[in-house]
Amino acid sequence: MKNPIKNLSSGGIIANYKCPAACGHCLYGCSPDSDAGYIDEGTAANICKHLRRLGCRSLHIGGGEPFLSTDGLITLAKTIIKSGLHLDYIETNAAWITDDDDRNRQILTAVVNAGGEHIMVSADPFHVEFIPFWKPQKLVNLLRSMGIPHFIWQDRYFPLLEKLDPQKKYNPKELQDALGYDVIKKCAQEYGMKFNGRAFNLLRKFGSKKPVEDLLAPCPELRDTSHFHADLFGRYVPPGCIGVGIRIEDVGAELDPSQYPALPKLFEGGTSALLEYAQNLGYETEPTGYFSKCELCFSIRKYLITHHEQMHPDLHPKSFYLQDY
Repeated sequence: MKNPIKNLSSGGIIANYKCPAACGHCLYGCSPDSDAGYIDEGTAANICKHLRRLGCRSLHIGGGEPFLSTDGLITLAKTIIKSGLHLDYIETNAAWITDDDDRNRQILTAVVNAGGEHIMVSADPFHVEFIPFWKPQKLVNLLRSMGIPHFIWQDRYFPLLEKLDPQKKYNPKELQDALGYDVIKKCAQEYGMKFNGRAFNLLRKFGSKKPVEDLLAPCPELRDTSHFHADLFGRYVPPGCIGVGIRIEDVGAELDPSQYPALPKLFEGGTSALLEYAQNLGYETEPTGYFSKCELCFSIRKYLITHHEQMHPDLHPKSFYLQDY
């Protein structure tokens, strides 16, 4: 089939999937156990070339945690700028920050000199389970003192986190005890997140199951290009739809059925078409139903990658499916 993704404007590059945190809302399922790879210069240059072909003019850098490899991050930033694309910002959860301010400043200076002139700091009740608040707080203070443009995602939670012990990490129960209410539930309701990857667990905790027949629907989300990504494996990743990918060279071109057996089913017929396809390969639905259309789709795709992996190169990366969601 012809790939319906033809034009792109602004998106991001997933530099890596490995992360010091395993946040409950992470739709990419990033964690310390994720693939340890980092995007290389050749892959980044190829991605940028094809994104320009598709009309893209700017990118941000995300992960995982991009600062896990300072050298890799610097190379990536320089490659993006050399390609003629604008580098919007670099995401970080500040896990790499230490008490050594000279070291911290050296890293930030090197990244800024490479073109990473705008930093996004992730700080919210999900991150504080793995990263004590003093780290993003220190990073924000350093960015201010160095005059580096930055913003906090989400800044509305910063005053809330300032009420906690900055040296401690807080699991959801400890957060609830410290603040007097279930802040994770509140965040899940107001964050505007997509429930995929590890965020399925939030949906399972706060949602309710629906019968399969209520979840057989088209997938217009796959055609959305409002916040796309390309990852370190050189694949286009649709916004919020993780675990499927199109080689960046194939975006806008005819999709070879031998390389893309599952994804066209979703493009053309949504979960209904994918379910029918998977049932012919032995997949069986859960009689109790699923919490969402995306959870049903994930269940189908996980079956396909674990039972018929060689048949489905478009279900990628495999590590996304092997974690305990």
